[in-house]
Amino acid sequence: MDARTLSLPISTLGYKQPATIQVGSPLSDAIDIMQVEGFGCVLVVDTEQRLVGILTDRDLLGHVCGKRLDPANVNVEEIMTANPESLRASDPIAFALNLMHLGHFRHVPLCIWDDQNQEFPIGLISTRDILDHVAIFIESQEGGA
Repeated sequence: MDARTLSLPISTLGYKQPATIQVGSPLSDAIDIMQVEGFGCVLVVDTEQRLVGILTDRDLLGHVCGKRLDPANVNVEEIMTANPESLRASDPIAFALNLMHLGHFRHVPLCIWDDQNQEFPIGLISTRDILDHVAIFIESQEGGA
């Protein structure tokens, strides 16, 4: 992998559509979505579909399992990470790697911004997506050698 590959836009990775849940929803609904979709996180949105938070499997382990909370009686905003870092699909892959490294994130929302600088999620990039891309790149180089 070289600098040219890292400068490609995140959109070249074929990012996923995000699983979302509205503020005020019970944590049990978020857990159901994560299990059905097979995602390690859900993005929390308001009624206008603006990004307000992210809820990850790490949040569940630390805040729910460790404290033995009942997911049916806890709302997502009580344990989500509010105002998560996000990127644009047009940002370079290097931006995603740097953000994930510095913040110890495994998932980064991809958003579009409106005139009022409000974020609307359109995708989700994970460390797995980047690793899959790197593995394919390495395989293609080995095949050509």
